Amino acid sequence: MANVSSLLKLVKLVLRFLVSGGIATAVHWATLWGLINLHIEAVLASSIGAFVGAIVNYVLQYFFTFKTKRQHKQALLAYIPTVAVSWLLNLALFYSLYGGLFPEPLMAQVVTTAVVMVVNFLLYKKVVFRAKSDT
Repeated sequence: MANVSSLLKLVKLVLRFLVSGGIATAVHWATLWGLINLHIEAVLASSIGAFVGAIVNYVLQYFFTFKTKRQHKQALLAYIPTVAVSWLLNLALFYSLYGGLFPEPLMAQVVTTAVVMVVNFLLYKKVVFRAKSDT
């Protein structure tokens, strides 16, 4: 029974993560799209979008997904380097996919986002928003 309970908790956590991440991703992509339409180079637009999305993501992950009791100072000290890793991963993957494997920026960003999403979930759960008892 404990395994079923643990599985249900994990499923709920993943669903909340997907909702929060989906909203942050929509903000990222809207920023990307808007900047591309302003004739900003696609790689730079994606990087700026990732930064804007990260701000939205922190708030949603902190309060809604993980409902952490960690103080903001502790969470932010873990979140900022995690975002830096995610941002660099987004930049490197998008740069390598766009124009090569994917001629359209949207498809390159979809694949990039999927990879970054998995990495983010693991880092958020294990490092950023974990409770002291989760160590």
